[in-house]
Amino acid sequence: MFMKTKYLYLVALALLVCFTSCKNEEPFDTQDPNDAPQILIPYETESGHLSYVCSTPDTPLYDSVVVTPSRYTTVNWYLDGQLVFTGTKINMCFPVGTYALVIEAVTDAGKRTERTGGLSVMPYDTDPYAAAPVGGRHVVPGMETTISGKNLSKVARIIITKDLYGEDELCSVVPSAKSDGQLTFTLPAIEDGSYYLRFVDEEGKVYGSDAISILNGVIALSGYDVFSPLKEWVITGVNMENVVAVTVGTVEVTELVATNTTVTLTAPDVEVGEYTLTMRNSDGSFVKFGTDVDAPTQTIVRASLEVTLWTGPVALKWDDKRVRLSTAEMAEVSVGKTICIYWEKLPDGDPNYYDEKEGKVNVYYNMEIITAWWTDIIPKITSFDESTPNPITFTYDEAAQALVQQQEAMAVVGWGLNINKITYK
Repeated sequence: MFMKTKYLYLVALALLVCFTSCKNEEPFDTQDPNDAPQILIPYETESGHLSYVCSTPDTPLYDSVVVTPSRYTTVNWYLDGQLVFTGTKINMCFPVGTYALVIEAVTDAGKRTERTGGLSVMPYDTDPYAAAPVGGRHVVPGMETTISGKNLSKVARIIITKDLYGEDELCSVVPSAKSDGQLTFTLPAIEDGSYYLRFVDEEGKVYGSDAISILNGVIALSGYDVFSPLKEWVITGVNMENVVAVTVGTVEVTELVATNTTVTLTAPDVEVGEYTLTMRNSDGSFVKFGTDVDAPTQTIVRASLEVTLWTGPVALKWDDKRVRLSTAEMAEVSVGKTICIYWEKLPDGDPNYYDEKEGKVNVYYNMEIITAWWTDIIPKITSFDESTPNPITFTYDEAAQALVQQQEAMAVVGWGLNINKITYK
């Protein structure tokens, strides 16, 4: 009897210990502060570029981020490199403009990852606004500058600031001329860099707009990448009036015409191929190629038998006056020549069209080569991927020439693309 009682007591004690230990045990935590962070949501797009569009300045950027290890990770939101929010759920409004976006996840141990993209905040229809052209808006202190936009006649003062919200003014100017579509002003001395442009109306209300790049040096911006031997060559930039020599490989050209914005010369008679290009100023310094602080003073150019008909860049927006060549301009192209159209697919967010009826952003890419009467010269091109040739080429045959001559011009229209250059060979 004693043995049986002792056995039952031991069994009960074992069960009590088992239930007690199971009840008090904590769940096993698989997260560790030394884990590499991962952003699970928002999902990464095929291009790796996130795109957000706020339809008005009063429409918030509203989204959530899911990260791991969530317990040990902080999420930071940056616009143009400025920290604007910390947390996994953002619900904020921003001034009108186009911004570079970075969503950063950083752990307590200092490990980090990020998603990159863009944010476009659209203006109200009645707001003054000036969108930056493709490639950026470049302004030289002391030089009169005219920018294009809408409702610009309302602007009484222009603020230049490094502050996203425009509260810390570096300087301000009063327009010297203005209309609804254009605004003219001259900036005082200001250091190189990227700045926000803010418009102020007569009542003191501040409106956002796209950024500007201030350039004080001598900068070549476009037209220098390809040239045709013995043909006119025009290189555009800023502060270029003191350029005295252009050197292609070992051939130096000093017979040229230099203005503040262009250098025009007859390209040297060299073989087709690639060469090093430099441009020298009268004080012995060299022109920079590009707008970066560390932009190089030499670049690689290509001598080609292609003859340039038109240069951009211009973003296609279904307007046949954006990229248009008159019959006079097309007269130099003889039958049988190959026409080359150099294009660039704009990043997600740039070519977007916000459809208010559908309440969403439509993204598509399209190119159509037409006459001034909207007759197709070649079939419409709707597929733009890695297999799409660049440049797009076609033979300027008798039928195409007849269409252009009868219907006044050749134009390139479409959506979501930059047209950088049109040539023939």
